[in-house]
Amino acid sequence: MPDWNRLVRERLEPHQPLAHREEVVAELAAHLEETYETARLQGLTETAAAELTLQEVQKVNDWHVLAADIHRAKFQEDPMNRRTRSLWLPALLTVLSASISLAAAQFLGLRPHVVWINGMGITLYWPWLAGLTLCGALGAHLSQRAHGPLPARLAASLSPALIMLIVMLLILPWGLALDGIHFLTLVSFGFGLANWVAVPALALLLGAAPFLHQSPAPAQRSAA
Repeated sequence: MPDWNRLVRERLEPHQPLAHREEVVAELAAHLEETYETARLQGLTETAAAELTLQEVQKVNDWHVLAADIHRAKFQEDPMNRRTRSLWLPALLTVLSASISLAAAQFLGLRPHVVWINGMGITLYWPWLAGLTLCGALGAHLSQRAHGPLPARLAASLSPALIMLIVMLLILPWGLALDGIHFLTLVSFGFGLANWVAVPALALLLGAAPFLHQSPAPAQRSAA
Protein backbone atom coordinates (compact mmCIF):
# COMPACT_ATOMS: atom_id res chain seq x y z
CA MET A 1 0.00 0.00 0.00
CA PRO A 2 1.38 3.47 -0.84
CA ASP A 3 2.72 5.68 1.97
CA TRP A 4 -0.05 8.26 1.70
CA ASN A 5 1.45 10.63 4.30
CA ARG A 6 4.74 10.81 2.39
CA LEU A 7 2.93 11.12 -0.93
CA VAL A 8 0.73 14.00 0.28
CA ARG A 9 3.68 15.80 1.86
CA GLU A 10 5.69 15.54 -1.38
CA ARG A 11 2.77 16.84 -3.50
CA LEU A 12 2.25 19.81 -1.18
CA GLU A 13 5.95 20.65 -0.98
CA PRO A 14 6.01 23.15 -3.91
CA HIS A 15 3.21 25.19 -2.37
CA GLN A 16 3.17 27.82 0.32
CA PRO A 17 3.15 26.08 3.75
CA LEU A 18 -0.22 26.07 5.47
CA ALA A 19 -0.89 26.75 9.10
CA HIS A 20 -1.71 23.44 10.84
CA ARG A 21 0.17 21.75 7.99
CA GLU A 22 0.76 18.39 9.66
CA GLU A 23 -2.90 17.98 10.61
CA VAL A 24 -3.95 18.86 7.05
CA VAL A 25 -1.48 16.30 5.68
CA ALA A 26 -2.80 13.64 8.04
CA GLU A 27 -6.42 14.45 7.16
CA LEU A 28 -5.79 14.32 3.40
CA ALA A 29 -3.73 11.12 3.70
CA ALA A 30 -6.51 9.47 5.71
CA HIS A 31 -9.02 10.46 3.03
CA LEU A 32 -6.85 8.94 0.28
CA GLU A 33 -6.23 5.78 2.31
CA GLU A 34 -9.97 5.32 2.84
CA THR A 35 -10.60 5.70 -0.89
CA TYR A 36 -7.81 3.21 -1.62
CA GLU A 37 -9.15 0.62 0.85
CA THR A 38 -12.66 0.97 -0.59
CA ALA A 39 -11.32 0.30 -4.07
CA ARG A 40 -9.41 -2.75 -2.83
CA LEU A 41 -12.56 -4.15 -1.21
CA GLN A 42 -14.29 -3.82 -4.57
CA GLY A 43 -11.72 -6.23 -6.05
CA LEU A 44 -9.25 -3.85 -7.70
CA THR A 45 -5.56 -4.67 -7.67
CA GLU A 46 -3.18 -2.53 -5.61
CA THR A 47 -2.01 -0.68 -8.73
CA ALA A 48 -5.54 -0.04 -10.02
CA ALA A 49 -6.76 1.05 -6.58
CA ALA A 50 -3.84 3.49 -6.22
CA GLU A 51 -4.50 4.95 -9.68
CA LEU A 52 -8.20 5.36 -8.91
CA THR A 53 -7.36 7.10 -5.62
CA LEU A 54 -4.93 9.51 -7.24
CA GLN A 55 -7.52 10.51 -9.85
CA GLU A 56 -9.18 12.64 -7.17
CA VAL A 57 -6.15 14.89 -7.04
CA GLN A 58 -4.47 14.08 -10.36
CA LYS A 59 -3.30 17.60 -11.16
CA VAL A 60 -0.58 19.09 -8.97
CA ASN A 61 -2.62 22.23 -8.25
CA ASP A 62 -5.56 20.12 -7.07
CA TRP A 63 -3.52 18.88 -4.11
CA HIS A 64 -3.15 22.42 -2.85
CA VAL A 65 -6.81 23.22 -3.46
CA LEU A 66 -8.00 20.12 -1.63
CA ALA A 67 -5.61 20.78 1.27
CA ALA A 68 -6.84 24.37 1.51
CA ASP A 69 -10.45 23.15 1.58
CA ILE A 70 -9.64 20.76 4.43
CA HIS A 71 -7.84 23.56 6.28
CA ARG A 72 -10.83 25.90 5.97
CA ALA A 73 -13.32 23.25 7.02
CA LYS A 74 -11.24 22.09 9.97
CA PHE A 75 -9.75 25.28 11.41
CA GLN A 76 -11.45 28.42 10.09
CA GLU A 77 -14.63 28.15 12.15
CA ASP A 78 -16.97 31.01 12.84
CA PRO A 79 -15.27 33.55 15.17
CA MET A 80 -18.36 33.71 17.37
CA ASN A 81 -18.34 29.94 17.88
CA ARG A 82 -14.63 30.03 18.70
CA ARG A 83 -15.13 32.87 21.20
CA THR A 84 -18.05 31.04 22.79
CA ARG A 85 -16.04 27.85 23.27
CA SER A 86 -12.86 29.56 24.46
CA LEU A 87 -14.34 32.37 26.62
CA TRP A 88 -18.06 32.60 27.27
CA LEU A 89 -18.76 28.95 28.07
CA PRO A 90 -15.70 28.48 30.33
CA ALA A 91 -16.49 31.78 32.08
CA LEU A 92 -20.11 30.75 32.64
CA LEU A 93 -19.08 27.39 34.11
CA THR A 94 -16.50 29.09 36.35
CA VAL A 95 -19.09 31.55 37.71
CA LEU A 96 -21.58 28.73 38.24
CA SER A 97 -19.07 26.52 40.04
CA ALA A 98 -17.93 29.43 42.24
CA SER A 99 -21.55 30.17 43.21
CA ILE A 100 -22.20 26.51 44.01
CA SER A 101 -18.99 26.38 46.06
CA LEU A 102 -20.05 29.39 48.16
CA ALA A 103 -23.57 28.04 48.64
CA ALA A 104 -22.20 24.67 49.72
CA ALA A 105 -19.84 26.27 52.26
CA GLN A 106 -22.71 28.30 53.73
CA PHE A 107 -25.04 25.29 53.76
CA LEU A 108 -22.44 23.27 55.71
CA GLY A 109 -22.19 26.08 58.24
CA LEU A 110 -18.53 26.80 57.58
CA ARG A 111 -17.67 30.15 59.10
CA PRO A 112 -15.28 32.69 57.58
CA HIS A 113 -12.17 33.92 59.37
CA VAL A 114 -12.20 37.69 59.83
CA VAL A 115 -8.97 39.68 60.05
CA TRP A 116 -9.54 43.08 61.69
CA ILE A 117 -7.54 46.09 60.56
CA ASN A 118 -8.35 49.40 62.29
CA GLY A 119 -11.90 48.32 62.93
CA MET A 120 -12.41 47.04 59.38
CA GLY A 121 -12.60 43.33 58.66
CA ILE A 122 -11.23 41.31 55.75
CA THR A 123 -13.23 38.11 55.39
CA LEU A 124 -11.16 35.04 54.59
CA TYR A 125 -13.62 32.30 53.71
CA TRP A 126 -10.97 29.58 53.58
CA PRO A 127 -13.15 26.65 52.41
CA TRP A 128 -14.64 28.79 49.65
CA LEU A 129 -11.24 30.17 48.65
CA ALA A 130 -9.92 26.61 48.41
CA GLY A 131 -12.86 25.77 46.17
CA LEU A 132 -12.14 28.85 44.04
CA THR A 133 -8.73 27.47 43.09
CA LEU A 134 -10.54 24.52 41.49
CA CYS A 135 -12.99 26.90 39.80
CA GLY A 136 -10.14 28.96 38.35
CA ALA A 137 -8.44 25.80 37.13
CA LEU A 138 -11.68 24.66 35.50
CA GLY A 139 -12.17 27.91 33.57
CA ALA A 140 -8.58 28.14 32.36
CA HIS A 141 -8.48 24.45 31.43
CA LEU A 142 -11.68 24.61 29.37
CA SER A 143 -10.47 27.73 27.59
CA GLN A 144 -7.08 26.15 26.90
CA ARG A 145 -8.73 23.03 25.47
CA ALA A 146 -10.66 25.29 23.09
CA HIS A 147 -7.32 26.88 22.06
CA GLY A 148 -8.24 30.15 23.76
CA PRO A 149 -5.48 32.78 23.84
CA LEU A 150 -3.98 33.89 27.16
CA PRO A 151 -6.40 36.83 27.65
CA ALA A 152 -9.38 34.49 27.16
CA ARG A 153 -7.98 31.98 29.66
CA LEU A 154 -7.39 34.75 32.20
CA ALA A 155 -10.87 36.21 31.71
CA ALA A 156 -12.54 32.81 31.94
CA SER A 157 -10.72 31.85 35.14
CA LEU A 158 -11.18 35.26 36.82
CA SER A 159 -14.79 35.74 35.71
CA PRO A 160 -16.36 35.49 39.22
CA ALA A 161 -14.05 38.23 40.56
CA LEU A 162 -14.52 40.35 37.42
CA ILE A 163 -18.31 40.17 37.73
CA MET A 164 -18.11 41.17 41.40
CA LEU A 165 -15.81 44.06 40.48
CA ILE A 166 -18.33 45.32 37.91
CA VAL A 167 -21.18 45.02 40.45
CA MET A 168 -19.25 46.96 43.09
CA LEU A 169 -18.28 49.69 40.64
CA LEU A 170 -21.95 50.06 39.73
CA ILE A 171 -22.94 50.23 43.40
CA LEU A 172 -20.27 52.79 44.37
CA PRO A 173 -21.92 55.85 42.72
CA TRP A 174 -25.21 55.04 44.50
CA GLY A 175 -23.45 54.77 47.85
CA LEU A 176 -21.63 58.05 47.31
CA ALA A 177 -24.84 59.74 46.22
CA LEU A 178 -26.70 58.56 49.36
CA ASP A 179 -23.95 58.98 51.96
CA GLY A 180 -21.78 61.61 50.34
CA ILE A 181 -18.07 61.34 49.68
CA HIS A 182 -16.53 60.44 53.02
CA PHE A 183 -13.21 58.87 53.86
CA LEU A 184 -14.96 56.10 55.80
CA THR A 185 -17.18 55.28 52.81
CA LEU A 186 -14.18 54.96 50.51
CA VAL A 187 -12.28 52.85 53.04
CA SER A 188 -15.30 50.55 53.42
CA PHE A 189 -15.47 50.23 49.65
CA GLY A 190 -11.76 49.37 49.56
CA PHE A 191 -12.24 46.63 52.13
CA GLY A 192 -15.20 45.34 50.14
CA LEU A 193 -12.99 45.14 47.06
CA ALA A 194 -10.40 43.20 49.05
CA ASN A 195 -13.04 40.81 50.45
CA TRP A 196 -14.94 40.03 47.26
CA VAL A 197 -12.58 40.88 44.40
CA ALA A 198 -8.87 40.87 45.26
CA VAL A 199 -8.70 37.83 47.56
CA PRO A 200 -11.02 35.66 45.40
CA ALA A 201 -9.08 36.74 42.30
CA LEU A 202 -5.84 35.53 43.87
CA ALA A 203 -7.42 32.15 44.66
CA LEU A 204 -8.80 31.85 41.13
CA LEU A 205 -5.47 32.84 39.61
CA LEU A 206 -3.64 30.28 41.74
CA GLY A 207 -5.81 27.51 40.31
CA ALA A 208 -5.55 28.83 36.75
CA ALA A 209 -1.76 29.24 36.79
CA PRO A 210 -0.87 25.77 35.37
CA PHE A 211 -3.10 26.41 32.35
CA LEU A 212 -1.88 29.89 31.45
CA HIS A 213 1.17 28.80 29.48
CA GLN A 214 0.83 28.96 25.72
CA SER A 215 -0.69 25.86 24.13
CA PRO A 216 1.58 24.10 21.66
CA ALA A 217 0.73 24.56 18.03
CA PRO A 218 -1.10 21.64 16.40
CA ALA A 219 1.95 20.88 14.26
CA GLN A 220 4.11 20.61 17.37
CA ARG A 221 1.60 18.28 19.02
CA SER A 222 1.55 16.06 15.94
CA ALA A 223 5.32 15.89 15.84
CA ALA A 224 5.58 14.99 19.54
